[in-house]
Formats: sequence, C-alpha cells, structure tokens
Amino acid sequence: MAGAVALRITSPDGVTRGIELDGDSVTIGRRAPEQSPDVALSPDPQRWVGRLHCSLDLVEGMWMVTDNASVNGTLLRSRDTTERLLGRRRIQHGDAILILGDMTPEGEPLYWQLLFLDPHTTQQAPVGALLPAPRSVPTLRYDWVSARAYRILNGVETPVSGLRPQGHQLLRYMVGRSADGAAVACDHAELITALWGAREEWASHRAYTRVDLAGVVRAVRRSIEPDPSAPVILETVKGIGYRLNVSGAS
Repeated sequence: MAGAVALRITSPDGVTRGIELDGDSVTIGRRAPEQSPDVALSPDPQRWVGRLHCSLDLVEGMWMVTDNASVNGTLLRSRDTTERLLGRRRIQHGDAILILGDMTPEGEPLYWQLLFLDPHTTQQAPVGALLPAPRSVPTLRYDWVSARAYRILNGVETPVSGLRPQGHQLLRYMVGRSADGAAVACDHAELITALWGAREEWASHRAYTRVDLAGVVRAVRRSIEPDPSAPVILETVKGIGYRLNVSGAS
C-alpha cells in the first residue's frame, strides 16, 4: 500500500488490515442481506455499526468523510482533537475515523479505528498555515408546516418548485431520518418501502424496483439541484442507495 490512498483498519479487539481506496467513493458500514458496503466492519454481533454508517468521497481533489446520520455516530480524530462528526468534513493524512464496535463489561467503549493514509496529496498543514476557504456546498431545507423545500447556497435560500407528491414523500422521509441537520443516506430497499409500502401491500400485478425509485430521484433532482446532471444535494451512494445533504428541518 506504499504511496496509495488507503485505510488502515483496526478492529475493537486489535486485529489490523489495510484496504486501498481505488475509486472516488467508498461506503463504510455493516454487511446486510442484499447489501454490502465497500468496507464492511465485522464481526458486529451487537449491530453497533450502521448499514450505511459513513462514507468517503473524493471531491475536487480532497477526500471528505460523511456520517450518514448513524445511530451510534462517527468520531473524527485529527491531530490531538477527537470530536463527533456531523455532516461532511475534510479528512487528511493521519486522521482517524472512530466507530463504536463494542463495550467492555464495565461499559468502556471499544472502537473500530480507520486510519486515513494519503501521504502525497493531503498532508496535514503546519499549525497556523493558511488554508483555502472551504467552498460552499448546496444543501436542502424542508419546511414541514408549509410542505415546501428550499435550496441553500452561500446562505441564500431559494424556494424549490415543481416537486410532485412522490418527490415530497421522498424528501420528507429522508429529512425525517436526518439527525441534527446531518446528511443522511438510505438504501434502495428502504426508500422503495417508504414510497410504495411493504411488499405485501403491493397489488398482485405490480412490483417496484430500483428503476421506479430512480425515476422519482431524477424528477426530484430536476427541481432541487443547481445542475441535475451533476447532483450534489441528492447524491448517489454507489451500489447502495442515495444520500441527501440536509441543512435542517422545520
């Protein structure tokens, strides 16, 4: 792994392995039926790890880590500071992602540690060095009272128009799953159920698939995205589902 962008993964019981990041999007979580993240943290018999716990994305040459509104949260350790990750943050060489994996009988937390290694492109800047100002990323705010969506960019809210009922249903479900305005990812099966109900409720001649879901997503993107062909608010999570970047709900 010398020179490659990689994760050095240490389990709660001290077993270490490495994985190279050979794409521009990496999902991290718990393996589940019909779903396998790029990095599966197992064994996890107590299900401390979420199915779509967090993800890494390469954005304009910088690696970003996003907690997908996981139940048990994600910690980011950078230099001598460890804090809860809310939404999306840049991750640099030497930073570590910490995910709760177990507890001792005395109640002490034991973590999965994912050490991020990118020695050639994202070295930690010296203390006091000037860093470029982060670019603003569009997010979405949903007003539950008026049932209206707003795109937020650089502090400016723009009302969204053209959403159909199923588009509202999709956004309301995903916003409702968000914690403290953090980005939230949902898998295909979860969103299909949210839109069309459980399989046993479907008409005998009808079956809903990822193709049906993708049609709803495309329609929503035409309304909420600055550029629907390059979505940054309702993003695709490769092989798993979709992520909504939320500003907050009211």
